[in-house]
Amino acid sequence: MAALRLGSLPPPTLTGITVTKKCERFNGGFKVVGDGGGDNGFPPFLPKEIEKIKDPFARNLARRIKRLPVQIGCSESYIMSSCVQPLAQTDANPVALLHCFDSSCLEWRRAYPLLEESGLEAWALDILGWGFSDLGSSSRRLTISTGFVFMSIFLRCALMTICVYIFPPLPGRLPPCNVASKRYHFYQLWKSYIKRPMVLVGPSLGAAVAIDFAVNYPEAVEKLVLINPSVYAEGTGNLAKLPKVVAYAGVSLLKTFPLRLYANLLAFDGIPLSKSLDWTNVGRLHCHMPWWKDATVSFMVSGGYNVVSKIKQVKQKTLIICGENDKIVSNQLAMADTYTLGEMKSLQSYLLNTNYFMVVLDDLVVFPINLVIYFLTCLKRLRFELPNASMQRLPDCGHLCHVDKPRNVVKLIADFARAK
Repeated sequence: MAALRLGSLPPPTLTGITVTKKCERFNGGFKVVGDGGGDNGFPPFLPKEIEKIKDPFARNLARRIKRLPVQIGCSESYIMSSCVQPLAQTDANPVALLHCFDSSCLEWRRAYPLLEESGLEAWALDILGWGFSDLGSSSRRLTISTGFVFMSIFLRCALMTICVYIFPPLPGRLPPCNVASKRYHFYQLWKSYIKRPMVLVGPSLGAAVAIDFAVNYPEAVEKLVLINPSVYAEGTGNLAKLPKVVAYAGVSLLKTFPLRLYANLLAFDGIPLSKSLDWTNVGRLHCHMPWWKDATVSFMVSGGYNVVSKIKQVKQKTLIICGENDKIVSNQLAMADTYTLGEMKSLQSYLLNTNYFMVVLDDLVVFPINLVIYFLTCLKRLRFELPNASMQRLPDCGHLCHVDKPRNVVKLIADFARAK
């Protein structure tokens, strides 16, 4: 067993087929150990709830998740960062896959094998503060019973606020999870391991992450692919001003199964309830990481992503992929050139008389109808503000196109990545 001292990273090169070794902490350093895991081949750092997931694509991709040491700050500071590495290097530039807000690389469970089959070198990355990286453990864990979960939303918020006040978060070594930290961590991972200009893919809020990164590190990004992008929200807004005790109570609510199930039902059309229940467990698996609550609050109070002023600065060629049945970030006006005030009022009247009384942005925040029109025009606006953008619409597809229609999305990504 070899020892790896701080300040020296393992060689990240890929030549042909590469067997990736895991690195674990020991006495302030790292030790390199062979691949392993539990009886089912899952990495030992994944939450035990992975055993309950039935989706074979999620289970297969989970077995391939690795942690790589990524240098941050001083030369002796590393974060063991989770991702799925490609098995082989190709001549073409790699594809880097981001995920939605408060999610993980398991979002790409259905599309990732198809990307590999198409011959692309694909990296599925966990953004700092989400996914399955090692950020330490600094919060007390509050166990919530099943009955408690099904109480009214307001009563739950009140009780969790009291609990967090009585049991405040413990001081720990959690790194900041604001936008600047997420961007720098991603850059250090790219600089240490990927090392070549990439086709950067960002779904939903991941599109904002991609735009922020592409503008700040243009040398690292060859092209952009934005899937149902959510890029016009101006950060977390008033949530950044919440007292910490209230922020922790709200974040505890975000983890609850009923809320995640509701978001999952919005994201997908026509899937069986059993599959929806299982996919909800996949989507909230990272919430069982011991640092998740602290990292989410850190992001919330930092102000979040606001890339509105950066969109016009994007120089890379960009592909926008839209699901026509997206109920979370609607795009019905995305392909239109102009809309009169009368047409907008007619649309609002139509929405008020259908099921679109509310929309959910990034699976979490509920907005009233007076903001629906704003989101309907976002993709149309984005198409014209990005100087080198084209748009593709996917019929019969919801918010998470890469889960809903993986073959269609992979074909679009592959063709776009290979185009000159």
